[in-house]
Amino acid sequence: MKNESKTEIKKQKPHSEAFFGEVRDYWWNKDFLELMAKRLALNKVKDALDVGSGIGHWGQLLLPLLASDAKLTGVDREPQWILRAEDRARNAGLEKQCAYQLGDANALPFPDATFDLVTCQTVLIHLQDPKHAIREMIRVLKPGGLLLAAEPNNLANQMIGGTIVHSVNEVMERVRFHLMCERGKEALGLGNISLGDLVPGYFAELGLEGIGVYLNDKSNPLFAPYADREQQSMIKQTEEFVNQDSMGWDREETRSYFIAGGGTLADFDHHWNLALQDMRKFIAATKNGTYHSAGGGVSYLISGRKPYPSCI
Repeated sequence: MKNESKTEIKKQKPHSEAFFGEVRDYWWNKDFLELMAKRLALNKVKDALDVGSGIGHWGQLLLPLLASDAKLTGVDREPQWILRAEDRARNAGLEKQCAYQLGDANALPFPDATFDLVTCQTVLIHLQDPKHAIREMIRVLKPGGLLLAAEPNNLANQMIGGTIVHSVNEVMERVRFHLMCERGKEALGLGNISLGDLVPGYFAELGLEGIGVYLNDKSNPLFAPYADREQQSMIKQTEEFVNQDSMGWDREETRSYFIAGGGTLADFDHHWNLALQDMRKFIAATKNGTYHSAGGGVSYLISGRKPYPSCI
């Protein structure tokens, strides 16, 4: 099977489907976003665009921090996510301020200089040519407007520990597996899921000014008795992954990434079984109340402003 055929198969599956559950509601601390809003003067934003808006999580989280009469437009390539984003807006009483439509990050369906703010969350990590998408976002920004991207380093997150202990070799084996899958996904033209490290440099290369880089201060701690809804949602998500023979990516998808990253079928089966084993150990440890972890991660919030045209 040629790489472009594999890419076509991936396009048939709705993007990020496994990651639109309740856990996503807990990605940010409200007071951190309020601090960022002050630093970035988000209260002056009246026209905002959320690129790759999914079911509306990110844009609707930012909307209350914008001007009181702000309008939020969301674009996504999946019709089912548009419908769900509209439902979420209605349920939150935001339907008069939100509008969602089909659109592609690589060819945004808006005129030049339309928005005060263009933003995205975990979108650039899925694109074959993220710099092209950033150029499109800059194109539809007004001069002086803000580009704001929330993108992670997912590889670093593989080193976050808990009470399930592995030997040094076992830890490195798991990191190596994830890295090979990351590299394979990128080789297939499906994005670099640790791209967050590179985004500030792309912003600078493409001419944005006043670039700022901040670390999301949200962690995801787990400890007995796992009483709050956030902790329960994390445990539930892991249980669902195991039941679906998935680690966020399903088995077939992960295998294609691993092979494209230089792995073998025999090695893949070994690593896949280890991953499922780890998740089952995690579930068992939460059931008997012995699992705990601070649950940190590496996720960046990167900002930059579109310069005004030169008067010369």
